Amino acid sequence: MTHQAPAIGCCGPVTTDAPIAVTINPEARVNVARSGAPIGTLTPGEWHTVAVTVVNDGFVTGPLAVEAEPVNGLHLELPDHELTGEHRQDAAFRVRLDSPTIVDVTLTFRALGALGGLANHSTINLLLSAQ
Repeated sequence: MTHQAPAIGCCGPVTTDAPIAVTINPEARVNVARSGAPIGTLTPGEWHTVAVTVVNDGFVTGPLAVEAEPVNGLHLELPDHELTGEHRQDAAFRVRLDSPTIVDVTLTFRALGALGGLANHSTINLLLSAQ
């Protein structure tokens, strides 16, 4: 069964199966939101993919970067995603926790190396759990 959950982006709700939705407005400002789709419980020592839906209302092309401060016991693979100008694209990043734990990580999304959205709209906090 597919779980379609809305996330509120800059220009309205985004229906997605991904736990994270990124919306890019015509000025290339990035807004990120958590949808209701679960990330799920992670297995310690294993890589897990976290899906991201990108809604590109500005039809922006170029890199979409994800940045994070280091967190002890958490490994992240945050590759740049190339925005093609398509209105909707899929992206992802990978996470691995060393041991059974719960961590809080702050992710910042940037398009074209810009500062992101207004205030802290381009950042999201994720609580990740490995059992």
